[in-house]
Amino acid sequence: MVPLEDEFGDLVGKSRRGHGLSVEELAAQTGIDAGSLSAFEGYRHDPTREQSDTLAKRLGLDAPKLWEIAADTWAPEAVEPTIAGGLEVQSLWYGPDRVWAYVVGDAASCVLIDAGVPEGDIRAAVGQRELAGVLLTHTHGDHINALGAIVGGTDIPVHMPAEELGAVAGLGGDARPFSDGDVLQAGPGGFKVLHTPGHTAGESCLAVGDAVFVGDALFAGSIGGTNLGVDAFPIHKQTVRDKVLTLPGSTKLFSGHGPQTTVAEELAHNPFF
Repeated sequence: MVPLEDEFGDLVGKSRRGHGLSVEELAAQTGIDAGSLSAFEGYRHDPTREQSDTLAKRLGLDAPKLWEIAADTWAPEAVEPTIAGGLEVQSLWYGPDRVWAYVVGDAASCVLIDAGVPEGDIRAAVGQRELAGVLLTHTHGDHINALGAIVGGTDIPVHMPAEELGAVAGLGGDARPFSDGDVLQAGPGGFKVLHTPGHTAGESCLAVGDAVFVGDALFAGSIGGTNLGVDAFPIHKQTVRDKVLTLPGSTKLFSGHGPQTTVAEELAHNPFF
């Protein structure tokens, strides 16, 4: 079982930065000393329930859900690697970067979602099938490290956020920018683009059947770090809430990091929502 990507300190740190607060400012506003806050974020000290609740109130996190993470009493149930419509998901894990890539398809063809795991693992998962395309949720290095090795010298379509097209220049393949609401016909599936900016400008979730590949927009029990500044933090959370967490509770969520989860699990346990 892959552990949660984020611990209590990660949740506090991401939310603190999202609100534009320094450690010292948060300390002054909560009465929790700066040394303890730094120790929480550095995994050197565990909070009391009172400290966890106090931080949740100031940072706009759900207090009972935050305490579940702090006390390590919740993990999502395992998700079946199938998608409505007959597609199978092969989840490829690369431990050094704690990152997932996914090969999604049927017996004849497949697509690769993100490309941060070793080339050999990807080619083994694809096997003798047609690789009909690569779909990128965003273009951080840990999600595209193997892209050039997979598509270099080919005309394999590489679908990616329009905002990040320049990040893959020269790597090969047929670069095809997408935007919110587009439906990508790739291999045996049609993937709807759900633009959820915040982690990056183009960060997008890709919905197909009863599943969504959420990249670094959403983790089990957390969200990816908002890297676009304090103004982007509420947009990041709201677009995930509106576009992903309004889907049926049984919808499967395949994240870029951490365990797979579902909409119902996140509504019940994610402190950001």
